[in-house]
Amino acid sequence: MTIPIFLSPALPSELLSYILDQHVYPTTLIICSSQAEFLTSAVEDIQSQARKTTPNTDQQEESLEESLEGETSHPPDPVEEDVDINHALLSSPLYQVATSRHIRVIYTPTVTHLRAYLSVFSPDESRVPTPPKSLSTRDHSKPNIILYGFLRLHRDTSEWSAQGLSNTASTLVDLAHRLSWKTLLIEPRTGATFEELLREAVPILNGGARRLGPDPEEGAWTGRTVEVGRILGRWSRFQRAQWDVSDSHD
Repeated sequence: MTIPIFLSPALPSELLSYILDQHVYPTTLIICSSQAEFLTSAVEDIQSQARKTTPNTDQQEESLEESLEGETSHPPDPVEEDVDINHALLSSPLYQVATSRHIRVIYTPTVTHLRAYLSVFSPDESRVPTPPKSLSTRDHSKPNIILYGFLRLHRDTSEWSAQGLSNTASTLVDLAHRLSWKTLLIEPRTGATFEELLREAVPILNGGARRLGPDPEEGAWTGRTVEVGRILGRWSRFQRAQWDVSDSHD
């Protein structure tokens, strides 16, 4: 059985670079947010890095917006887009530019959209063109299905609980088993460490607890709670990603 891997958090640029480096057709990237939200975060990330390497980022920002434009999926007939992020990564080699045209990208702005899409997902329905044979395989690796922002999509919703997370994770595990694809979960990088993210407490049941304190987003939970790591540990295994390992040695 194919077990999903929960990788350490990544910036949008780290995510995109990783996908291009590890791509095997027909890899699918599921961005757990709206297209506009992801595009904004990607532009801010790339623009921040670009300021350190080049004095002019206006044209690069405009190109990035154009290259990542897509539409939110509305299952069971989602919209997928080809993505050329040559300008986003500033110095992509020609191989990466060619590869990016064969990556399937889906936007799921709500938990409902995500579950519906996972339940009907089929690689045969993709309109992304098949690449040349030289781009279609790499060291006998499996295709990837990558979810970016799985936890963030559930957070601050009625599904932010062990019950809600498990319901979505079980659907993903069923899909991974059906396809035998490599399945990855990656969260956007914030101020929290990987360990802190896994130690975050959530209620056991949907609506089974509430926060106390003046700030409803920061207060402690009432009722029974469980750590995120214990929930996801039932459905996946944890692994530090290459960007996290390199950063720890800087």
